[in-house]
Amino acid sequence: MPKIIDYPRASLTRSLALAEAVDKLGGEASEASVADHMGNKVGGAFNALVGAAVKFALVSKTSGRIKTEPLYQDYKLAYTDTQKQEAIRRSFLSAPLFAELAQRLNGQSIPSHFEKLIIREHDVPEDWSSRIAGYFEEGAKAAGVLGANGIISTTAALATGTGKIFEGTDSAGPVVDDDEGDPPEISTNSFVRSYSVRIMGPGIDSRISIRDEDDVDIVESMLKKVRKLMKAQQDTEGGKSGG
Repeated sequence: MPKIIDYPRASLTRSLALAEAVDKLGGEASEASVADHMGNKVGGAFNALVGAAVKFALVSKTSGRIKTEPLYQDYKLAYTDTQKQEAIRRSFLSAPLFAELAQRLNGQSIPSHFEKLIIREHDVPEDWSSRIAGYFEEGAKAAGVLGANGIISTTAALATGTGKIFEGTDSAGPVVDDDEGDPPEISTNSFVRSYSVRIMGPGIDSRISIRDEDDVDIVESMLKKVRKLMKAQQDTEGGKSGG
């Protein structure tokens, strides 16, 4: 009998952003409301993101409604970075496949044949292997499970503070870059052929991983909102100067 697998089809960072969006809507909201709040629409990509957030134990979904879970509250209400890091680590290890891989690789680096490993031994579809590998590496870094030395450790990272604390807000609402003329920051992931777009504004730092065309649609939707906000600001300033 084939091995049953359970892996997230979106990153831990984006899953945290979705949970934050739900939290801002009162801790429970319809799928449509959450999608609209994030500048998205209900569909394949959004459903994959919701499913990932469920697997990371950040939200639950029942009858078309999404609700934040206690683990997200632990993250949100953490007193210290160490407590926040612990919540992120628990979330990362809540995804069954990621927990199994982290335990298997504990004390080791991610092997060069990692994609082949998850295809052959964990039944990850070949057309998803690079994305799942990227989600694992990105999530492991955010959780402090993958240290700066490239070694996986399910316990030592918290003590050494090697993890990078997620500090973004959700991708909802118009976002304006403070630095006029500077384009959105685009970077590539050396482990997986992917991109990420970062849009910054006052008190906001939103980053979206781009791994397929659906993710590009999300970025375009965010930029449309930025354009609308800029136009509204220009109209307001024009009205004041005209008065």
